[in-house]
Amino acid sequence: MKKYLSYHFPNELKVYASLILASVLTVIAITFFLQISEYSQHIFKTLIAKHPALSFIITPITFVGIIYFAKQYCHFVQGSGIPQLIAATDSRNKSIREKLLSFRVAAGKIGLIFLTMLGGAPIGIEGPSIHIGGSIFYGFNRFLKLNRKFLIHALIAIGGSAGLIVAFNAPIAGILFAYEEIGRNLKKQALILIMMVGLLVYFLEILYHGNQPYLGDFSSYSLDLTLVWQLLPMAIVVGVLGGLFSRMTIYFINKLVANNKTQILVIALCLGMIIALFNYFSKGQIAGSGHTEILQILNHQALGLDFVIMKFFAVLTSFVSTIPGGVFMPSISIGAGIGAEVANFYTQIDMQVVVIMAMIGYLSAVIRAPLTSTFVILEMTMGLHLLIPGLVVAFAANFISKQIYHQPIYEALAEKFSKKASPQPK
Repeated sequence: MKKYLSYHFPNELKVYASLILASVLTVIAITFFLQISEYSQHIFKTLIAKHPALSFIITPITFVGIIYFAKQYCHFVQGSGIPQLIAATDSRNKSIREKLLSFRVAAGKIGLIFLTMLGGAPIGIEGPSIHIGGSIFYGFNRFLKLNRKFLIHALIAIGGSAGLIVAFNAPIAGILFAYEEIGRNLKKQALILIMMVGLLVYFLEILYHGNQPYLGDFSSYSLDLTLVWQLLPMAIVVGVLGGLFSRMTIYFINKLVANNKTQILVIALCLGMIIALFNYFSKGQIAGSGHTEILQILNHQALGLDFVIMKFFAVLTSFVSTIPGGVFMPSISIGAGIGAEVANFYTQIDMQVVVIMAMIGYLSAVIRAPLTSTFVILEMTMGLHLLIPGLVVAFAANFISKQIYHQPIYEALAEKFSKKASPQPK
């Protein structure tokens, strides 16, 4: 037993002290990040609701400035951040990991997401939160100097898990995501250490920020298990749409590779103008993470099919641009919109339950992590009693999505970051 513990857990006291310190710093940093991100998207939405035409000035300039700056000076803060963590855990090369994850990368991510939200981009904060958490925890390895690959990769997965826990107040989902997505190649024993630190982060987050469900309390809504089969047509629809989103994302990212500064600027301007159009027609509604819109939908304020269509293509455009920003919450908002549109066909199931199931299904189809998708949404809505139907929908949508695009989207993007971070032959 002693030999087992010494192999799978750190032996030095300073490692545990650093894990505690990293946990505290992660909670403080991500809470600050969430607050300023919420503030910046609120400013944009308020302004564009009154003056929609301003989106044609603000959004393109934001896309051009941030995409150009990121590509030229801090390439590895681009996108959601989750592919960077996957690439770092897959790599044995220290120089690659330090390019992808560091205190400097975390600070850059916080600053650029603030500006991106201020410019009206339809992005989420969960992927960046995961990237920030992973960067903070791995940043402590400069002092710890861990040499064993097992512990280094576990440290990265712990940081990513912490980021998701703080962002969504979802401890189970955070722990599952670390193992299901970030650390696909980690040994099962790492899950014990991830769980220990994840629970610590959750406890610290409650002390620092409170324990409110991210999307409200829907624990009073239930679903007769004999009606679960009725949700399968919806699971197929969101599975197809999620699979198409992934396939289109990778296709356009490969097609829009820019080789010089002029191309970067032109592509960024064109993509920024597309987002500006959506912001103009929606009066800023498609901007930001979609958190506000999800709350409206769950409270019977239908946003219409036009919201779903615009949000889908706006998020696709933004993600393809590689501008810093996540896809979790925007995907959940698209799923909520789809659920609201099909809820009228379910006379025996509460509208809120249909919406929650659609959110689970669409997110699972996009990120191809059915366990994480189920638990993160049920924890955010206090709906863990809906676990069985949630898992059915998640795995069904995941299966359909897999038929459209076999490789999970984050894995495909992680390969690109691994190549970019690898030392180039002279």
